[in-house]
Amino acid sequence: MYAMEPDKIYAHKGLKSNPDAMTRMQRFLDTMERRESDVDWFAPEDAVRVSGELAAWKLDQTVPDGKLRQPIVFTRLVLDGSKAEDDPIVKSPPKDLALHNLPSVLGYIQPFTFHHAPEKDAETGMVCWPSKFLGTVVGCSHGCVYCGTGREGKSLIIPLNVHEYLDKAIRKIADENPWQRCFLMIGFGADMATLEPEYGLYEDLLNLLSEYENRYAYFHSNGDCVDWVENLTHRERLIGVWSLCSNEAAALLEPGAPSASSRIAAMAKLCKWGVPVRVKLKPILPVRNWRESYAKLIEELFHKVKLETFGFTSLIWMTYEHLTGIFDTDLLDPTFVEAARAAQEEMKDSQHGPFPHEKRAELYRFLATEARKHAPKTPFFICTETCEMWDEMSAELGQSPRHFLCGCNPVQGPGPRYLESTVTESNYRTNKESREKAG
Repeated sequence: MYAMEPDKIYAHKGLKSNPDAMTRMQRFLDTMERRESDVDWFAPEDAVRVSGELAAWKLDQTVPDGKLRQPIVFTRLVLDGSKAEDDPIVKSPPKDLALHNLPSVLGYIQPFTFHHAPEKDAETGMVCWPSKFLGTVVGCSHGCVYCGTGREGKSLIIPLNVHEYLDKAIRKIADENPWQRCFLMIGFGADMATLEPEYGLYEDLLNLLSEYENRYAYFHSNGDCVDWVENLTHRERLIGVWSLCSNEAAALLEPGAPSASSRIAAMAKLCKWGVPVRVKLKPILPVRNWRESYAKLIEELFHKVKLETFGFTSLIWMTYEHLTGIFDTDLLDPTFVEAARAAQEEMKDSQHGPFPHEKRAELYRFLATEARKHAPKTPFFICTETCEMWDEMSAELGQSPRHFLCGCNPVQGPGPRYLESTVTESNYRTNKESREKAG
């Protein structure tokens, strides 16, 4: 797993009666060179104290970067149907104490979430595939500037009752949703691959999926922690998905993550082990000389890795004000900065800001043309983009927006190929029809 030196380690006392959980915690402690005596054990009624201490924690900026410093909370998922809002500890917190994520500290973490429902995506203009995402961990091992859950976050919360989670929650999802062939284990802001093999979640998830015909799991990472994959019992059930940006862009966007070259080397290992690899250039940041920067990245990627699919997503989910607040815009392409400034009123309520449609299309068109030089037959896609962008780009991508191979959809097994499923198309049609009706 990633190098971690948490300032403090907490653990829910309920874990002590769960041998499976204690084994996993011991693996974490051994790797971090900590002992059980270093752990602050808390009972549920003491969770307010823990939550308050997390809220008060501040990163010591004098500590050299490179290791996770934020506190780690080992907890147990609540899987009996109880809800956080009914818990008296959550319902009546102290009014004079700032708290950090008290429900998650107590283990009230959803075992899955439903993403990209057609009606919801129609409201926000997204084209994607409806899917149930899985997750346990809250927080992340990275420090990306567009996300507050990594090194700027207050904690990494890791439930350890994994066998119980898989048996009570995920087995039920697999049984009740035969249409979903592929499951993305993504957590809640977490790059969960960075916690392996100590966590051991993927080993047990793949063992569970092996009981079914044609069921697979994704890990989605912007890291390089993959050595755990080699010895998985059922690695034929695994698909690796990466977010990737150029080395120059990564230095600005993802200072806590490995370089692009290091991620590409990790992908090459999976190819050697026969594990499918899919890549999204995401988020694409138009640094100065971005064309040269990304052309170099694409050449390195396709020279070293055989990809099933290759996709593109501009930097999105932010306003012009946010863009200028987190970046020195002198380091960005001035035409993109000016376009974002001029379009800030137009894009202020858009999920695809800060760059307007025509500038995002400029990115995608160049990158697709450049990638085609190296991958004439690889399926290309745009991720969480608009119907309008798909209408403009589908010919260059070589795919229909209603039936496209991508990075982590719920029905595309290894191959690439589609598996039999009651989900026959993306939400493009619903999205487009809804927007046309509204317009």
